Amino acid sequence: MATEDRQPLELRPWQHAAVFLVACAVLVSRRPDLVFHAQFYAEDGHVWYADAYNLGWWPALFRTWTGYFLTLPRLAASLALLVPLYRVPLFLNLIAIFVQALPANLLLSFRSSAWGNLRFRALLAGMYLVLPNCDEVTRSITDANWPLALSAFLLIVASVPRSLAGRAFDIFIMLLCGLSGPFCVLLLPISVFLAWKRRENWRRVTASIFAACCLVQSWALLFLASNARSHRAFGASPELLGRVVGSQIYAGALIGTNWLSLVPGLWFSIFLACLAIGGTAFVVIGSLKSPVPMKLFLILSALLFASSLIAPVEWDHPSVPVWNVYAGLAGLRYWFFPTLAFAWSLLFGYRSRIAAIKAVSAALLCVMCIGVLRDWRHPAFPDTHFAESAERFAAAPAGATVSIPEFPFGWTATLIKHSTGR
Repeated sequence: MATEDRQPLELRPWQHAAVFLVACAVLVSRRPDLVFHAQFYAEDGHVWYADAYNLGWWPALFRTWTGYFLTLPRLAASLALLVPLYRVPLFLNLIAIFVQALPANLLLSFRSSAWGNLRFRALLAGMYLVLPNCDEVTRSITDANWPLALSAFLLIVASVPRSLAGRAFDIFIMLLCGLSGPFCVLLLPISVFLAWKRRENWRRVTASIFAACCLVQSWALLFLASNARSHRAFGASPELLGRVVGSQIYAGALIGTNWLSLVPGLWFSIFLACLAIGGTAFVVIGSLKSPVPMKLFLILSALLFASSLIAPVEWDHPSVPVWNVYAGLAGLRYWFFPTLAFAWSLLFGYRSRIAAIKAVSAALLCVMCIGVLRDWRHPAFPDTHFAESAERFAAAPAGATVSIPEFPFGWTATLIKHSTGR
């Protein structure tokens, strides 16, 4: 055991391939309809594919959405132009699954040895794959930028790549993440800190990548799409914050999808606030002896959670204050990073030499099995009869406008049929 701690094992290429396939299989088992009944979801068809098809893949890449460039889903939709329409949702979903599986391989790479030995990193990867209360992150290519941001973070805190191919891979993932939403704003200070602390030339390259991405995304937000972000009442209050953190982060990690935040009453608000305070105190105390990558991950998760509550995007309830809506939304993408940070804190706590922390972590990990089992299978989307819509589109004459219904109901992908030779 001591030898493994000092000299972490390096997986062979075929073992990494096996890990990737197992990770994909786990993700598909949690939401099998992504593969076996693929159909457009939300922006998948309404924005990404419709823009790529109607405008052309190159112009579509440079269109903003919600104030930012979102290169990952737009690039995926551009590649989807190479397959027939009836295969497009499956194609997009497979890319999303591949992106979601990537952090497991990165954690098991020798470059992530600072997180712990290989066995412990396998536990971290497994916890990521079975995480409760993360339904929205696994839905489609639309929200795949969240696990992509996790991959970018893992590469930032990893050891310097040894090969030219490894450096090219890092640059690709970091650029893709930096140009797919605002994550670069929070990843930049982490990369700058590591560049200052470790004095390695490669660290300066990563910091420069995120600095450039920040400039591009700032330009998009301030000049190209200055009115794209919604300006709504927040309805923020300490009570709602306690309800959100207590129910959606800590209870969500332990027992899975829940609506405890909607239970009325002052005493229940006090209970959830105590849960939020106690959980946060446990994470802070347990992190004191954790390695630098975990400390940075906790900081990143806290900043992402705070920024999500300050500048959220929510479409379905425009007349309701945002915090009131979010308090009752289980599995939301905004809960992904802090929930994972808490789950990983339990694993690090179980390794603690402090008996109390170790005992509490062991007990909470046992409770968490409830959440894993309850949330293993994510609910399938209602049938929008996509196959029939694809046949209707295929039979439409050139120049015809075809609307393809999506879930959530009310969303549509509007396509203008091309001529055969285009």
